[in-house]
Formats: sequence, C-alpha cells, structure tokens
Amino acid sequence: MNKLNLGLIGLMIAGAILLYPELPSILPVHWGINGQADGFLPKTYAVWLLPGLALLVFGLFKILPSLDPKRDKYAFFKREWQIMQIAIIAFFAYMEFVTFYLALNPTMQIQHFIFIGLGLLFILIGNFLAKVRQNYFIGVKLPWTLASEDNWNKTHRFAGWCFVVAGIITVIEGIVIWFAPGIIFASIILAALLPIIYSFLLFKNMVEKMKVVYLALGIIIFALIFIRLVSGEDNWVCQNGQWVKHGNPSTQMPLSTCP
Repeated sequence: MNKLNLGLIGLMIAGAILLYPELPSILPVHWGINGQADGFLPKTYAVWLLPGLALLVFGLFKILPSLDPKRDKYAFFKREWQIMQIAIIAFFAYMEFVTFYLALNPTMQIQHFIFIGLGLLFILIGNFLAKVRQNYFIGVKLPWTLASEDNWNKTHRFAGWCFVVAGIITVIEGIVIWFAPGIIFASIILAALLPIIYSFLLFKNMVEKMKVVYLALGIIIFALIFIRLVSGEDNWVCQNGQWVKHGNPSTQMPLSTCP
C-alpha cells in the first residue's frame, strides 16, 4: 500500500515537472459552485499544491494512529484505513490531472470532472466506512458513538449507505448537470447530518423516530422537485450554433463551442 501511495505521489510530481513548461503562468486552484474559476496562483506554487497535500495526507495517515487514545482499534480496520488513504491520494492525483488539463484547455467546463471524481470518492469511502472501528480521527465522532461500540458500529453502517447514495447522486449529477451544485451539496450535507440524527436517536433508544425524519425528508424533496419542474429549467441551451438563455441561469455562458 505504501508503494502504491508513493507511486501516485511520484506520478503527480513527475507530471508537474514534465508539464511545467507547457502550463500558463497562472493556474486556477479553486472553482465556485457555478464551475467558474475564482482562485488562482502562479504556476511556480500551483503545480506543487496538490502533490504537497498528497504528501501531507500520507504523513498524517502514518502519524495519527500513534496519537489516538484508541490506537489499539486500528488493527481491526487496517485494510480500510489504507484503502481510504489511497482513495484520497488518488483523488488528489485526479484533481491534478483535471487542473492541468483545464489549464491547457481553458474552454472546457470543470463541473463534470469534479463532481464525477468526488462522487466516486464518496462511493469508495462509503463502502468501507462500516468497517471503521472507534477512533478519534475518522468517522462520526460523537460522545455517544465514542462511548458505545455498538452505537459506533451501527451508526457507521448507516453512514456508509448515506455516503454511497450521496456519491451515486453526485456522479449522476456530474454527468447530466441538471441542477448539480444545489443537489450535490444538499446530498453531501444530508450524508453528514442523517448519521448524526440516527446515532442520537439510537443513543436515546428512539431509533424508530427515523421514520419521521425520512417522511419529512421525502416531503421536502418532493416539494423541491415539484417547484423545480414547474419553474422550468434555468440553463444555457445550444440553438443554431449559439448559446441561448433558457430561464434565468445562474452560471455564465459556456466558453466551449456550441455543437
């Protein structure tokens, strides 16, 4: 696993060195929810940002278990701990590729790339979250989950499903871009919030109350979808080789050529 992580970081460094002469002097390093770049750095620093973050993650995953009061638990999810480390570093490597590709092809839109990569990361983490045992650094760390191993295990099985569903929604939205930012961020917030509610109700021996939470959530989702459908789709539509407003889109006109 260490060799794979170091190999990915090595590829990131090699890619930065090889493409450095071809890259523009200023690189985008942050994008708003509308997909437009809103943060930039000189390439002297920007090309090393993601490799640096990957190295930091690699180091933290090595150090943190020894600092954890529940360090003995890591032996029970050693494989999952390593897989999550690989997933995060691989995501950084993917984002480096996306950043360089978009820097060399500035007319391309980034939303598809980011959302698909982020969704796959969520799906992967969700699949292994159920096997993470009590610790102070990763997972749903609440007083009652840290106090009860049963609560921790049940909460993380539930959280795993939430992350997988949020990941699938994110990938689908990354492909179709219907109302991606709103739907994706809502699904991410719910994936983080629902396990906390479930864990608390489990702690209070009121887990059956989750039915009320699901019902309220279903009503909200139905209402939002209904409002969205009757209000029409706000987007840029390609007509006769030109981008035309449909409704009141929140994003700027696409820079890519209208097919």
